[in-house]
Amino acid sequence: MADVGCGNAMSMPLTRPFAEPNARRRGWPLRRYLIGLVVLFVVAAATGTWYGWVQSRREALRAASADASFGARMAAGETGRAVAAVRRSVTQVAAHPGIAQVYADPSTCALSFELPGGGDTGHLDLLRADGSVVCSSLPPAPATRTGYAGAAWLAHARQEPVLSAPVPDPATGRPAALVTVPVPGLGVMAGFINLHWLGPEMAAYYGGPRGLEFLVTTADGTTALTRSVDPERWAGASLQRTPFGTRVGSGEHPDVTGAIRLYGHADVEGLGWRVYAGADRAGAIAAASRLARQQFLIVVFGLFVALAAAFVVYRRIARPIGRLSLAVQAATVDDRERQVSAAAGGPAEVSALAENFDALAHAVRHELTERRHAEKAAQESQRSYRQLFDNNPYPMWVVDMLTLAFLEVNDAAVAHYGYSRDEFLSMTLADIRLPEDRPAMTESLRAMAATDRGGPVRHVKKDGTVITVVGTSHALTFNGVPARCAVIEDVTEKEQFQRRLRQSERMESLGQLAGGVAHDFNNLLGVIVGYATFAAEEIELAARADAHWQAAHDDLTQVLKAADRASDLTRQLLSFARREVVNPEVIDLNAIVVDIEKMLRRTLGEDIELRTRLRADSPVKVDPGQIGQVLVNLAVNARDAMPAGGILVIDTDNLAIDEHYAAHHPGARLGAYVRLRVSDTGTGMSPDTVERAFEPFFTTKPVGQGTGLGLATLYGIVTQAGGYAQIYSEPGVGTTVTVLLPATSDTTPSGETVTAAPRQGRGETVLVVEDEDNLRALTERILTRNNYHVITAANGAEALAVARQHAGPIDLLLTDVVMPQMLGHDLARELLASHPDLRVVYMSGYAEPLLTIQKTMPSEVSLLSKPIQADVLLNAINRALDPR
Repeated sequence: MADVGCGNAMSMPLTRPFAEPNARRRGWPLRRYLIGLVVLFVVAAATGTWYGWVQSRREALRAASADASFGARMAAGETGRAVAAVRRSVTQVAAHPGIAQVYADPSTCALSFELPGGGDTGHLDLLRADGSVVCSSLPPAPATRTGYAGAAWLAHARQEPVLSAPVPDPATGRPAALVTVPVPGLGVMAGFINLHWLGPEMAAYYGGPRGLEFLVTTADGTTALTRSVDPERWAGASLQRTPFGTRVGSGEHPDVTGAIRLYGHADVEGLGWRVYAGADRAGAIAAASRLARQQFLIVVFGLFVALAAAFVVYRRIARPIGRLSLAVQAATVDDRERQVSAAAGGPAEVSALAENFDALAHAVRHELTERRHAEKAAQESQRSYRQLFDNNPYPMWVVDMLTLAFLEVNDAAVAHYGYSRDEFLSMTLADIRLPEDRPAMTESLRAMAATDRGGPVRHVKKDGTVITVVGTSHALTFNGVPARCAVIEDVTEKEQFQRRLRQSERMESLGQLAGGVAHDFNNLLGVIVGYATFAAEEIELAARADAHWQAAHDDLTQVLKAADRASDLTRQLLSFARREVVNPEVIDLNAIVVDIEKMLRRTLGEDIELRTRLRADSPVKVDPGQIGQVLVNLAVNARDAMPAGGILVIDTDNLAIDEHYAAHHPGARLGAYVRLRVSDTGTGMSPDTVERAFEPFFTTKPVGQGTGLGLATLYGIVTQAGGYAQIYSEPGVGTTVTVLLPATSDTTPSGETVTAAPRQGRGETVLVVEDEDNLRALTERILTRNNYHVITAANGAEALAVARQHAGPIDLLLTDVVMPQMLGHDLARELLASHPDLRVVYMSGYAEPLLTIQKTMPSEVSLLSKPIQADVLLNAINRALDPR
């Protein structure tokens, strides 16, 4: 019930099925898309062609550089092997055992020299120490040859092996690489490698399809030893003033003529010479350029094809789409007469689209009709939910979860809290909470589930009234804001009722406990009083003869007085527990107040003013002594609460309890009552103290100044009388105790009872049933001393057995009320079935099992309250046995 319509009441109106015309920006025409597609194709093709050309060029240059590096390494390795071969040859000749004979007879010498590849590779010469030729691998004969006298290297060659390049070769007139080994004591063995031959030979073997250009330089790079191109010019030429420069590395460089080449290089192992191999850069990228031109032509051709295809596609698509557009425009008008079919020619997809549109248009028209009906129903539903929100009897509101501001409230909230709607909408949830509760409120809101029931919490109305509420809330979105919708229930009166109900239940439990304690204590007091009385009687006789016994008699008298006070205490407990035997009488409550007023004035003292206002005119049926005790207890409590003096007011009046009052005050019943109200201007009590004021032994007085039974006794007396008691108190203001006693229509005054001295028995048989052994023995002794024949039993079952075995009549049953296994009145019922003339007298610490629904004793029941004095017991038995 509390959750009705909270979310739906806040829902937004349904949206329109179609957007308004021109609500969105119009797109490009199909022609522009096709042109854009062609342009995109051209750009993509050109980009791809350019990228392919760049990659091909880069790859061609990388491959050319790799080929040049490979050629340089191969040529350097072969050059090193050729020089090593020449060195081995001259060394072998110089070390030949017959070399001296050759020097002696040159005609015996025959030398030959040829490096791999053939041609004019060089020659070998055996020289004397003066440089003249002994033997040579070149024609003509050495005698006709020019010698090497004066050569710069000759003196050094006679001492140790020499490897030098370039050196002029007098035999050929060309620069050569010289390899010499000294012939000890005779001359020099020399080998000459033709540098003109070396360069072209490298190109022939390692130039490859790229036609690599080879250049060999000295170790310092300043002089060219040979070049594969124009070797006659460059063998032995300086490189310092050429575009090539000196000691360059691999990479892109100009050659000696200025042409750009991609060079790789390698050093000849053991010689320090550097071999360069260069690939023509223009030739390396020529293939990539040819491929790029071919791709460009393909792109141009593809462009023309794409333009033609785009034109055809445009013609095939644009016309059907135009017809489809006309059909759409007709459909949006929602005019059946102007509607046309979208079906037309064109591609299969366009035709299918047109057919699907026709089906869609039909479905949309049907959907529009249905939606109009649904929208109308939704609006009706929204109005209904809004009415549920506004007309809900419980306060309801919607709160912004970010700011806690009220976004919406219903009429019940406005009426219950006192704020106007505008005031509510300018407030936050914290404004209706107590300041000390706000931190806890923030934490609880964070921990809320999607749907949550919280509380109880305290709210403050506009007039300052603090109420206790519980709420059910759930999360929702309100106008785009995260919010919670809450239904609030004021449980202030319910909480008060439950608190009073718990107090009533607690008092009932304490009453049961107090009654049980009083019952057991009364049994003990009965034994103490009985045997102390016997002893006092015996000692009193002895004291008359001997004065020494008087002190003992006085001691026993004090014991009996203490027992009387203890008996009063148990009676108070029984009064609280509503188990005391009461003798209600029809009395005038005003008369009781007047009778006790003089005594109260003496008790209260001069500093307390006693005022009485007696307006009740209905009698009540209560025990007069108990009502007097109630008044005295309340007056004494008021006096103690006003140590500096004050005013005590006792007033009576008539009061009727209606259903509303009874529903909110557990223990109060409908009907007419006489109200007794005692008010003081004392110190007052806190709410916690008021909560426990009726509990037995609870007191706020110092130790030794109160038993804590005054208000507990009042509670028991009033409740047992069918009334209702309530305390209202404020610290520093005072206390008011209200007692409601049921009014009665019975005006017959109760007669007075005259107590006579007990008579002796006439030998009647009395069956005594008591579960306490000491008390049973005491009772038997009292009755036996007064001429009664006594038979005893410890419980109901034993009593039934004794009665069956007893041969003579049983005149009277004296039984305890509360016993194990069988209660006293159940035992009496069993015995009366077999002994119809049996008289019954009950005795008990409390009479709960014998009381009527009104908590009063039936008139036909004779009940003695423990502890029982001997005279009271004997008088009760006399009355029961006397003829009616």
